[in-house]
Amino acid sequence: MGPRQLLPVAGLLVAEACADVTTPKLTLTAAPTSRSLGISQDNIALMLDSAVVALTGAGSATAPWTASHGSSPWLTIVTPGGTGPAVLRWVVDPIDLPPGVYVDTITVTATGAAGSPARIVDSLTVRGEVAQFVTVRRAWLPGERDSAVAAAARNHTAVPYVGDLSALAPQLYDPDSVTVVVANPLYPAPPAGAGGPPRAAQFTAGWGAFGLQISIQDRSGTPWDTLSWLGVMWWNPADSTWKGWTIAATKATTVRLTTVSTSTFDASFAKSGAGGGEAQASTGTYWEASSGQVQISRNQTCGTTTTVASGVWKGGTTRTCRFGGRLVNLSMTRLAGTTSPSTQLVNFDFRSAMINGARIVCVFPAPCTGPTGAVVARLRAARAARRSP
Repeated sequence: MGPRQLLPVAGLLVAEACADVTTPKLTLTAAPTSRSLGISQDNIALMLDSAVVALTGAGSATAPWTASHGSSPWLTIVTPGGTGPAVLRWVVDPIDLPPGVYVDTITVTATGAAGSPARIVDSLTVRGEVAQFVTVRRAWLPGERDSAVAAAARNHTAVPYVGDLSALAPQLYDPDSVTVVVANPLYPAPPAGAGGPPRAAQFTAGWGAFGLQISIQDRSGTPWDTLSWLGVMWWNPADSTWKGWTIAATKATTVRLTTVSTSTFDASFAKSGAGGGEAQASTGTYWEASSGQVQISRNQTCGTTTTVASGVWKGGTTRTCRFGGRLVNLSMTRLAGTTSPSTQLVNFDFRSAMINGARIVCVFPAPCTGPTGAVVARLRAARAARRSP
């Protein structure tokens, strides 16, 4: 190759070098590369967070990018993609999380860009009291589910406000697994000589729990009236007459931390606030909840709607759902009977392993023919109270 033939090749090389200098290669960065949020359980709320997706170089104005994250259910990306430089936004939802530190990674990808994928490490610290009792899910032991359903059919001891749910047992007990209450291994033991109400030690026996959402419409009078409740009930498998409950008055499918005062709840005819307690019918013992909080943070994954064939809620409709929530420092004082303790303090968290529960809708007197007693009487009393001077 002679000198004249080298000139065009050299010109091309110079042109490419100049292009590299004047038009930098497409590059992706995300800033900041880490985010850290903290929240107290007393102030749980959705939190919006963000980072800047920076694209520079050739074609940066029109270069597409996408964002994804791990499997953490508490993080949701609001902007899963875009074009050119932009702001990436995501939502952190700590409502279903017990106290602890949670970490997830957001990955931003732009095909062909230097620095791709870029990563943002997002950490969330939930501060608050560790619950004394939590739920765990396990497989049924051989014959255990059949025994539990049969026991529910035999024992019709009603829970105040809620009534008898034994007819729903075949639906509420999953065919493959059961959720039970256990002592939380992370719960710190109280210091020696610590005063205050004893912790509710009976929960360590493996009590069961169900979630409840109940809507009752009484059309027997004018005007029609309704009761709407959301809460949780629990029971002692060693004593079929021993049951507890906490109910909040709400039409919503979830309830934020709500203060429990049974006397106030009763005074409103179960129309506002929250109430609860425990009763052991075999000994005539009754504990009433006077303070603490209840939260139902999840009410989801509902099954098909069926008609209740028997019992208090006969003729009503029901769906089996999964409930998550917690009871925070629920203080219950013994008002009748002699079973210990005289006062108990319950800290129960069922957000991680959700419990089964029922959504019940009852239109009285038809097609729902069951709750002809205290429930409808409570509605009528509330209606009379509103009419009185």
